[in-house]
Amino acid sequence: VMRCGNEDIAELVLRALSPDNVPLPAGLEIDAYRDGEAVVFKVYCRRSVKSLLATLDDVVSMAILALKTVKAIGGQKSS
Repeated sequence: VMRCGNEDIAELVLRALSPDNVPLPAGLEIDAYRDGEAVVFKVYCRRSVKSLLATLDDVVSMAILALKTVKAIGGQKSS
């Protein structure tokens, strides 16, 4: 769970990460959704622990980068 501070920022972070979720290798699934002011990630892995850790590292790194970017530009939604 990544708390973003408000619903608009959470939505922008979720949208920024969505293209990275596909295609995934066999045995790996990532569900991401917004829950109010938070983005929730669920990772399902039937691969090695090493693969799971690498995936979690990628997800967390990209989520933090997306959140920092959105906050840096003021969290503005474009129409």
